Amino acid sequence: MVSAAKSDFFIHHGGSNCFFEALRFRVASLIMPYCRDGHDNARRAEETGTGDHIGRDGWTEGVLESAIPGLLADDAMRARLKGNAAQMALNPGTDVVAQAILSLIRT
Repeated sequence: MVSAAKSDFFIHHGGSNCFFEALRFRVASLIMPYCRDGHDNARRAEETGTGDHIGRDGWTEGVLESAIPGLLADDAMRARLKGNAAQMALNPGTDVVAQAILSLIRT
């Protein structure tokens, strides 16, 4: 799998790991959800203006051909993604969780 850090946009199924990676590396998501958290994250991407979604059953080449340039040309989305990534870098959740686990192990 190619890292979101090296991409201009990220087509994925909407799982939390993929979605969070896209957010962390300020990459727009094109989500094609099919189960559980994918549907929630697809809705959140659209609501927060950090991506778009396409139904897995109804997509066509034409839909992809219009969605991708739209994501690449959305300067407002890029600004939101940049600001969000900066906030995530200031408060790295993985560090917080790792410290919490270590403190439990040490007690």
